[in-house]
Amino acid sequence: MNNKLKKEAIVQFSGGIDSLYTAYLLGQKYDKIHLLTFYKGYLHFGLNFSKSKIDNLKKILGNENVISKVIDMKGLFKKMTVKDFFKNSKKYGNETSWCIPCRASMAIMSIIYALENNIPDYTDGANWEQAPDQENLLVTADNFPGYLNLIKELSNLYKVNYFSPVYKLNTREERRELLLDLGFKIDWNSLDVDKPKSLTNIFNRDFYKRYQPMCISGWLIHWKRNFLNKKVNTSEEQVLGFIKPKLDLFGKNYIETHFKDRGKNLKEILNKRNQFK
Repeated sequence: MNNKLKKEAIVQFSGGIDSLYTAYLLGQKYDKIHLLTFYKGYLHFGLNFSKSKIDNLKKILGNENVISKVIDMKGLFKKMTVKDFFKNSKKYGNETSWCIPCRASMAIMSIIYALENNIPDYTDGANWEQAPDQENLLVTADNFPGYLNLIKELSNLYKVNYFSPVYKLNTREERRELLLDLGFKIDWNSLDVDKPKSLTNIFNRDFYKRYQPMCISGWLIHWKRNFLNKKVNTSEEQVLGFIKPKLDLFGKNYIETHFKDRGKNLKEILNKRNQFK
C-alpha cells in the first residue's frame, strides 16, 4: 500500500431508492464512487437489473467517476447464516437469522474492498423510515441504530469509516421524487402501491418491471409480511444479541484469513492507514 487514502467511497448498492440516492449524493462529494452489489446465492438473481441506473449515474457524475462491481460473498454468507439457520430462527426469528448476517457479510466484504483499494469510507442507504420501530410495513432490522453502530465499531477496528449519510437527511418520498426527476427508473413497488409486497402483485404485469436485484430467499423469509401483509416484531436487543457473536467469531476471522491467504500483512496495511489519517 504505497499511496495515501483516496478521496473515494464505497456504496453498498442494490439500486433501490436509498442506495441509489446515496450514490448520487456521494458522487458529488468524492472523486470516485465504487458501487458494490453483493451476490450471496440462495435464490438471489438479477444482479444486472440495476444497469440502467448505473448507466444514468455515469452520465450524471462522469463515466470515469463511477465504478460498478459484483462481489461474491456466498462463502461468507454460508458461514454466517446457512449452517445454523433453522436453530437460530427458532430463537431469534427468520429475519434476524437470515437477513442480518447477510447485511453483516456485506459490511465485512466492504471492509476488505476498502483495505485492498486504499479507500477510507463506505456506506449504504440505511434510513430511519425503515427501522422496525416505524409504523410502515416495509421495515428491516438492519436499519436499527444499534446495528449500524455495531458495524461502525467493527469497521473502525480495521481503520475503515462506515457512515450513514441519508439516515435522517430527508424522506424516502423526497429521495424518490428527486431520482425520478433525474431520469432514474425506480422499482415500481417501492412506494407507490398500497400493498407493495402482496402476493397478488405477481398477477400485475408491472410487478416484473424490476430495476434492482431480486432476493427470493429474503422474500420468503418475510412470508408473514408478504403473504399476510403482517408486520413482524423484531427488537434491537435481539438483533444485537444474535449478530455480535457472529461478527466476533466469523467476521474478524474472515477478514484476517483473507489477507493471510493472499500473503498480505494486515497489520502493516492498518499501520499505513493510521499514518494517512
